[in-house]
Amino acid sequence: MARGHQTMKAIEDAIARLEAERTLVNARIDAKIEAFREAILMQDGSPPTETPSPAPQHTRAPIRRQRRGNLKQTVLDLAKEAGDRGLTTERCLTMAKDRGIDLLRDSVSSLLSRLKSDDILFFDGQVYRLKQYAGPRQAA
Repeated sequence: MARGHQTMKAIEDAIARLEAERTLVNARIDAKIEAFREAILMQDGSPPTETPSPAPQHTRAPIRRQRRGNLKQTVLDLAKEAGDRGLTTERCLTMAKDRGIDLLRDSVSSLLSRLKSDDILFFDGQVYRLKQYAGPRQAA
């Protein structure tokens, strides 16, 4: 009987691991869907069409997100605050989180790149800066 109990325990453990993995995969998919919806907003400013989402398989604590329309302004405000230090995607996420704003990494990274191509930000190979801070760097 002990061997049968061990087999059952191993099967239950495998099920628990798969359920945890499913939860992580679902969270990643949800984040990517949200990033695509934000990308739509950034392209033309119109709200994305809402598709009904399936009933959740698990409960998650709600994440307080910055309103989508304010992502660009939030990132520009953070770039101004960062000043000469500049921004990386990580620094932007950290600064926003310190203000109680959770941003999506993919959205921030994409927006920083777009602001660079729109000639709003300067990228020196390491950090993004507003143009006013893109001049010659002083030794620290």
